[in-house]
This record gives sequence, C-alpha cells and structure tokens, in this order.
Amino acid sequence: MSKAAALLVGVISAATLAPISSAQALPTPAARTSAATLAPISTAPTCREVVIPVTMPLAGTQTVAGSLCWSGATPSPTVQILLAGATYNRSYWDFPQQPDVYSYVRRAVAAGYTTLALDRPGTGASSHPSGALLTNATEASAVHQVVNAARLGKLSSTAFTRVLLAGHSYGSVVAWYEAATYSDVDALLISGMAHEVQPAAAIPVAASLVPQSSDPHFAARPLDLTYLTTRPGARQVFWHGDHDDPAVISADEATKDTVTTAELADTLVAQAAPTTDDITVPVLVAAGQQDLAYAAALAHEAAHYPHSPCVTTHLQPDAGHDLNLSPRAPDWFTAVLAWAIHVLAPTGAPPRC
Repeated sequence: MSKAAALLVGVISAATLAPISSAQALPTPAARTSAATLAPISTAPTCREVVIPVTMPLAGTQTVAGSLCWSGATPSPTVQILLAGATYNRSYWDFPQQPDVYSYVRRAVAAGYTTLALDRPGTGASSHPSGALLTNATEASAVHQVVNAARLGKLSSTAFTRVLLAGHSYGSVVAWYEAATYSDVDALLISGMAHEVQPAAAIPVAASLVPQSSDPHFAARPLDLTYLTTRPGARQVFWHGDHDDPAVISADEATKDTVTTAELADTLVAQAAPTTDDITVPVLVAAGQQDLAYAAALAHEAAHYPHSPCVTTHLQPDAGHDLNLSPRAPDWFTAVLAWAIHVLAPTGAPPRC
C-alpha cells in the first residue's frame, strides 16, 4: 500500500467518529413522523449558486462555491451548512440520482430549513489551491468565513440568525475544527466519523486511492500530485452490500471528487487531538450499522464532547459509510430532521436540548 493510501485510512476513520457527552436517544417515532411529513419530498426546492470569497493562509484569496436552497418566498432564518467527505463534493447532500429518495437537501428544505451545500476548498466548483495548503485549520477557516457571510446577510436578502453545521466523513473533521475554533454555529451534525477506528476495515478504501491525474474522469482539470481520487469502478468501498442500488453506485462514480494527501494526514492528527473538547453546542453523531471501520466507535464517543450540553447518537440500520446513499436513506433523513427540529428549529428559535 502506498503512503498516500495508508493516510486515507486515517481520514476515513476520523470521518466516522462521533462525540457524545450526555448521550441521548433520537426523538420518539411520533416526532420522526411529524418531521417526515412536513412537505412532499418530490417538490424541487428553489436553489441558486453562491460563490463566497475567502482568504486562506499562504493561498491568498480563494472562492468557496455552493448551492443555497429554500422553499417559499424567502429563505428561512435557520440555515444548514453541509460539508461532504473525502472524494465527494456538494452532490453528496443533493444527490442527482433519484433525488426524491437520496437528496437530503430536498428533505431538509421540505422540513422548513434553508440549506447551503458547499464544495469544500479543493473540490467541485470551489478554488483548487496547492493540495499541501488544504488542512483542517485552513478549511475550517474558509467555512468560518462562509458562516460569517451567512450571518451578515451576504448570501440572501436577509441574514441567517441560526446555523446548523453538518459534516460527513472528512467534512465532519472540518466541522469539528470550525465549531471548536470559532464557536459560531448553533448545532453540529457529525456523520461517518469517529475517534476510534478498526484499521483493517479501512484498508480497502485506502487501497482504492490513485493520483487524480491518472483518472480520465479528471482529464479536463489536472491538479498537482497531492490530489487523489478513487480508481475507476472502486466506489463500492463506501458501501456495504450487494443489495445497494447499482444506479446509485454508478452515479456516485460519475460525481466523485478528490482528496489530498495533506487532508489525509491531518485527519490522523484530528483523531488524536482533543479538538472536540471545545465544542459547546448540541451534537448528533451518526454512523451506518455496516460501517465496519466506525460503527463500533459510536458507543464510546461521549467522552469526546465533554462540554456539549447534549449529544445524541444514531446507528443507521442497513447502511455502510455513505449514509445518504444507503437503501434506507429516507429513514436516515427523517431521523436527522427529527433531531434538528428539536434542537434548532427552522424558525430561528434559540437552540435547546
């Protein structure tokens, strides 16, 4: 296994870790039902592209791109900012294949939230600086500047008064650092990430990595050699069973993105650091039951969020690492939104436990 591939094991392991201080169960089935029936999921939301200038250490001015989505005449005052994981971009949260089933954005907007699904720096339509400059700290700084722009009314006609920051996999690592460093969000969703990992389970993912430049998928966008992606046809490593929808896996391949060696290495740092000790908002930590690298860690995460007023955990049945793309994705979305509506309502009310 190459050094870069070995590093990805750590990134994805960090991506399944969830914090917990006062562990709670998800809301009751009745609460979940109410969250799921707030609006029809088949209705496409109103969305517009946003491009936010940010300043990154050593890289200077860069841009972060995203999709701002809402329903009704104007965006609601609570925005969910969504960060995807390694080798993913914003499409993870607003998946193009059967969006009525696999788009979290559609579900969240139907529940009354505004969403802002971002391409992290180095992915999608955002800037691609030297891969060596993409670290937990620099990406958290970029997200912090996006949060500021949202709160100052620079992204819509009105300022957002409440922010829920959501991460998946490596996006969860960035969310850890952002929330702990800047204390500017009101609630935190961590999925597919944990402080403990079963290394053997992550080996297939690590072995799937190849230089981005070697994949024809990226021929029109050559990047420096620190940018990696999964080799063609290897997306199954994020899944767990033969019954997963082949069309979804194919769409996953078509929308895949990159990860850098610096991000992988910095994930190892994040797993060992006490960063989450400084998170002081309600937290939901979730993993797929068949995520062999991280599912077992869910029971031990409470100690990593000692100052959160409430930490809720969720183990999603019939799901591997990619919870949003699992066969029971709608059940997962319903669980998330039941928690979100309880702790940080779309109306802009203060957070609660």
